Amino acid sequence: MTRSTPSETAELLRRLREDMGSLRRITGSQRLDRLIAARSGVSIGVAAVAVLGKVIEDGPMRMSDLAEAVRTQPAALTRQVQALEAEGFVERAADPADGRASVVTATAAGRVAHRRIEAANDELMAEQLDDWTTEELAELVDHLDRLVADLRAVPASRRPRAVG
Repeated sequence: MTRSTPSETAELLRRLREDMGSLRRITGSQRLDRLIAARSGVSIGVAAVAVLGKVIEDGPMRMSDLAEAVRTQPAALTRQVQALEAEGFVERAADPADGRASVVTATAAGRVAHRRIEAANDELMAEQLDDWTTEELAELVDHLDRLVADLRAVPASRRPRAVG
């Protein structure tokens, strides 16, 4: 493996930043939301899908834990949960341990809706990446997993220094 020059690295980082911006715009677009809603028969936005998925994956959750898990502000989460409640996909109840807090639980309808959305997403992705080989897809997934892990890690410049 060869080391790139500082200018090559800067150019690659610029391209990565642009590509990540493009991915963010594509995956967060209303056009994609409408397409997935049409294919799945479920009309909720991508943020609500993420909230529903987390509740299904991790089980009943306090609102504060859910906000942290989906990395959103409590007010924004409240709007998403209210939308999911209105569709009958989640239920909110007082936390038995602390009546001031709410616990969110996925309903059977929410589980069905989430499976339909995931199937529509998978179908669409398969169509878009039809000419990719299994090896190419595996390599992409491996690199994306690494990228996500590295971006979530504390940068070396912000890590506490060892004393002694």
